[in-house]
Amino acid sequence: MKLDLLTYLFEIINFFVLLWILKKLLYNPVISVLKKRKNYIDQKIREAEEAESKLKKIKDEYNHVLKEIEELKKTKIAQIEKEVQQEKERLYSEMKKELDAQRQKFLESLEIEKKEAINELKEETVRYALKFVSKLLTSISDKNLHKKLLSIALEGIRSINREEIDDIAAELKERNTVTVETAYPLSEDEIESIKKSIKDMFGVNVTIKIEEKNDLIAGVKIHIASKMIDASLEGQISVFETLLRDKIES
Repeated sequence: MKLDLLTYLFEIINFFVLLWILKKLLYNPVISVLKKRKNYIDQKIREAEEAESKLKKIKDEYNHVLKEIEELKKTKIAQIEKEVQQEKERLYSEMKKELDAQRQKFLESLEIEKKEAINELKEETVRYALKFVSKLLTSISDKNLHKKLLSIALEGIRSINREEIDDIAAELKERNTVTVETAYPLSEDEIESIKKSIKDMFGVNVTIKIEEKNDLIAGVKIHIASKMIDASLEGQISVFETLLRDKIES
């Protein structure tokens, strides 16, 4: 078969024309579609990556917030526990102070009651002792005991300290009345013996004023100016009371 050159050329030209047509009509659109598809896919991939990045960021932020919340919770719990402990200690301290104050108040009250009871017992003891002594002395009191006590009073006048004599004498010269309290009536001789003792001691004549007092039980109290000579059983009871109280208090 003889190859026709023109046919060959024509076929070549047809082939290229066909290629050009395919390129124009099929390849370029397909390529364009594929490119658009690729761009769309790339965009979606980028969006997915961006979304994943944002999600990761959000997750990290969430975890960070959770961590901060946990730390804040721990801090708050520790602070609350500290405040609770401090409040417990404060309440305990206040309660202890209040209990100590109440205990001290109770002890003080108990001590006061104890002292009052002891003082009342002492007073009761003194009262019964004085009552007993008073009854005893009253039962043994008579005229003879009275005279002995009067003798003791006269001896007391003669025993006055010399340092007091001048002052008492000066007082007697201004007011020469001497009061004599007596449990029993005094005889004239007894009154005269009192006057004589005062005259001998102070050099002053005095007037005797008699006051009878049964409370003296026996004996006399002689008031010479500002000086008193107590030779009565009542006076001795007072001395006994003083000694008894001193003894009880010591």
